[in-house]
Amino acid sequence: MATITAGGIATGLDVNSIVSQLMALERRPLDQLEQKETAVRAQISAFGTLKSGLSTFASAMAGLTDITKFQPYTASTSNDTRVTATLGEGASPTRFSLNVTRLASTHKLSSATYAAGTAVGTGTLNFTVGGESFSVGIDATNNTLEGIRDAINSAGGNSKVTAAVLNSASGPMLLLSANDSGAANAITIGVTGDGDGNNTDGSGLSALSYTAGALRLTQRTAAQDAALTIDGISVTSPSNNVSTAIDGATFNLLNTGTATITISRDDSAITTAAQDFAKAYNELKDAIGKLRSGNLANDSTLRGIESSLSAVLQTGANVGGTFSHLTEIGVSRDRYGKMQVDVGRLGDVLGTNPSAVIALFTHETEGFPARLKAVADSLTSSSGLIAGREEGLNSRVRSLEDQQLRVERRLVTIEKTLRAQFTALDTLVSQLQSTGAFLTQQLALQQNDNR
Repeated sequence: MATITAGGIATGLDVNSIVSQLMALERRPLDQLEQKETAVRAQISAFGTLKSGLSTFASAMAGLTDITKFQPYTASTSNDTRVTATLGEGASPTRFSLNVTRLASTHKLSSATYAAGTAVGTGTLNFTVGGESFSVGIDATNNTLEGIRDAINSAGGNSKVTAAVLNSASGPMLLLSANDSGAANAITIGVTGDGDGNNTDGSGLSALSYTAGALRLTQRTAAQDAALTIDGISVTSPSNNVSTAIDGATFNLLNTGTATITISRDDSAITTAAQDFAKAYNELKDAIGKLRSGNLANDSTLRGIESSLSAVLQTGANVGGTFSHLTEIGVSRDRYGKMQVDVGRLGDVLGTNPSAVIALFTHETEGFPARLKAVADSLTSSSGLIAGREEGLNSRVRSLEDQQLRVERRLVTIEKTLRAQFTALDTLVSQLQSTGAFLTQQLALQQNDNR
């Protein structure tokens, strides 16, 4: 309940104004505590910004360990409707003449058509595909096309065949497809325990058999390997992605016919990756600099972080190659600590030893991105340096809040005391005024009597 005060009636003093001014003086310690809390909270926020910057930096470094970002060669094709090529580790500049004579295909079989809901038969279907064998039991609960489809697809040990029911113009039929292409993945299906007593006669469940002497299903697509020549040398592949013929190159076969694949040097991917590396480092450097001139001015944590990052850059990478320092390949820091890439120098070393350059970036443990990421992850971990600083600052906020509560309680007491004192003063003055008025009245009466 609010308290109404009207001090100063007898004295004529503006008690509320006087008390407010006195309390403003008394509040100075509280104001100082609030300012300190604001400053500490700003530091906590700044550390949050720093942690975010380090996390972004760590993500950038993680991306730069991907060797595909450092492909030193590019592949072109004379006919991209027939063959394209992708490159990986181990590729080298060269040219190949390809003649694709056959594409790889997956084995596909179909059954006869059945009326919807018709029972096909009971027994066991025994599949062999690509060296994998599994069996599927069919009984009265799953002997329709749909039931057989679901039983095949959910069968234990089946990773090679997919079944579907195809609603053709003449009626539903069971369609079986090998999951992998190539001659080795041809589907064979034997039947045992056919409910009609004959496992090969083409009626009952044996209508789904596909073995030598009992080819009861219709072959829609043959299981075959791709066939091609590379510079006149015959090559076969179970897949249309031919990855084992040439080290570091995968030929993607699209159509039959001839095409020429040219693998040539291309510095652009590595140059871009190196520039991305420098950009990520400089962005973190700028973020730290901004915090240093702001809420984390003179904070030793920033110096510690920069020292940790510099230590990585100054320590050679033990990647087993010709180079161990970034400066050797044209990546260095200027006098302001900003990283820059000498594209000319980088191009020169790529021309002589691209694998050694790539290793500096992509080695899983010793590469510069991997080691810088490890530092950033350590700093931002729950037990890292920043977490420790944040906990210390949060503890200080709690302490400041406790001090403010104590000061606020003291201020309430002081204000009550001041108002009580002014009320007492006003009461005393009022009493003195009454006494003075009475004495004045008595003196006046006495003077009249003397006359």
